[in-house]
Amino acid sequence: MAFSRILCNLGSKSHLMNQFRFLSCWSCGKNTNNSSAHLFCSNCNALQPPEVKENYFKIMGIHETYDLDENDLAMKFKELQKQLHPDKFANKDKHEQEISDQYSSLVNEAYKTLLEPLSRGIYMLQLRGKEIPENTELDQQFLMMIMEKNEEVENAETEEEIMKLNKENKAIIKDLQKKLSLAFFDGDLKMVTKLLSQMKYYTSIDNQIQAVIRNKGIIR
Repeated sequence: MAFSRILCNLGSKSHLMNQFRFLSCWSCGKNTNNSSAHLFCSNCNALQPPEVKENYFKIMGIHETYDLDENDLAMKFKELQKQLHPDKFANKDKHEQEISDQYSSLVNEAYKTLLEPLSRGIYMLQLRGKEIPENTELDQQFLMMIMEKNEEVENAETEEEIMKLNKENKAIIKDLQKKLSLAFFDGDLKMVTKLLSQMKYYTSIDNQIQAVIRNKGIIR
């Protein structure tokens, strides 16, 4: 009964097998647990290559969820970077140095992708075999509102004006994040696609606002 509950929590038996995939170590030839939680061979301690198309969440060693803990993600990133630092492999086999560079690059890409709400959502949608269509249909009222927001940012002159717009836009993005978390939980990919399409516009506005803040030398 307890074992059944464990399988249920992990998702399925196939998921369990993916988590604990035993392969031969490239260095010593013995079986090694080549999961993201075990970067090194348990026998000779050689760094093992990442799996092809490894899931970014598995690479970072965190649960696959849109509503992730950014502090936990940052901590995992620092731990992995420490383990994969080039200095640790300076006197190692050339092949292991190449694996280190490959893994380090993969960890950087995974961290960058999962850290940002928009790219995290798009990546999770891709994991489910979906993409945001090039010409997503959004209602005219929404598009008019986005045009007005862009104009407000372009016309903002005082620090008070730009910081007000910054606060409002951040609040909208945060609300979209909450809705996305619920949509992913419900498996409503149609809603996920719509919300991510909207978030693309607000993220673009956020980038504009941050550029104005930097150009004006505003200290937050």
